[in-house]
Parts: sequence; structure tokens; C-alpha cells
Amino acid sequence: MTDAIQTISPETLKTEYLSAENCEFFASAHGFLGSKIKGKEYKRVILTRALPLTEPDKYICITDVEKTELGIIEDTSVFSPEQKKLIDDELSRRYFCPVITEIKSIKEKFGNFYFDVMIGDFKKNFTVKNLNKNIRYHGEGFDLIDVDGNRYRIPDFKAISPKSRRNLEPYLY
Repeated sequence: MTDAIQTISPETLKTEYLSAENCEFFASAHGFLGSKIKGKEYKRVILTRALPLTEPDKYICITDVEKTELGIIEDTSVFSPEQKKLIDDELSRRYFCPVITEIKSIKEKFGNFYFDVMIGDFKKNFTVKNLNKNIRYHGEGFDLIDVDGNRYRIPDFKAISPKSRRNLEPYLY
């Protein structure tokens, strides 16, 4: 226990902010995202959003495969379009969030809400427990979080069909 305490120092806790000047991304031969940070090359890095709902393009944490923090990107917009595409592609793989295009039905039983929805041309069923706690509003839309922790998005509530809105409205308030 004392070893862990001795390794923590102000330098250990210091956050390194990265930008296009000191950080470059590349796709590895095996399809992983790699990075060159301050001259040191990492064959594989992991990107994590600090604020995934409110600031998806800001405060992106970069870690190596051992989960050692390498730095934080304050804003991805400072990167070139090619670099930004690598960043966005990696984040979209990590934060996959299907978009609900139609709500066929919602049934409630014992506090569980059983959704029958369409995601594009694909039919999907999922269950949300305690709907009030598992809905996250953002702008004109919201995300639903199912019992397995998967996230489903309705980007604009007013843009879905009137029938879909009628199916969901009784449960929103």
C-alpha cells in the first residue's frame, strides 16, 4: 500500500494537453488507430470521450493499451480534416449508437418498458428499466439506455412520425 502512495506525485497527476502540433494519428497495418505523440510512436491507442453527450468533440482522452493516459485533446477541430476523420472514425466505432427511425410499440410491465422499434430497415426489441432514469435529453432529441447499457438515439423527437411520437409521449412526462 505504501508503494502506491509513494508513486503518486504532482507530476503523476499532471494532465498533458495535446494538439495537432504535438500529436499525429495513423491507421496501423492491422486496422488499429496509432499515434505519434511528442515524437514517440504508439502502435495502438484508445480514445475516450470525457463528456460524450454534451461535448463529443472535446476533451478526448488518449491512452495506450495498458490504459496509461498519454494526454487529452481539448478540441478535435484543431486537427486537419484527414486527422479529424481518423479520430471521428475511431470514436464512432467505440460509441456506436443506433438511431431509432420508428417506434412500433411500447409495452410496460412491472416497471420495465419493452420497446419494439425500427433502426432504418432493421427491427429491434429492447427493454428499458425505470424509463425516467434511463433517458438522456440532448437538444431536440434524447437517448434511451436499455437494461444492458446499450444506447439508442432519437436525434430529433419532432422529426419522427406522428404515430411514433404518440407511442412515446405518454412515457416522457
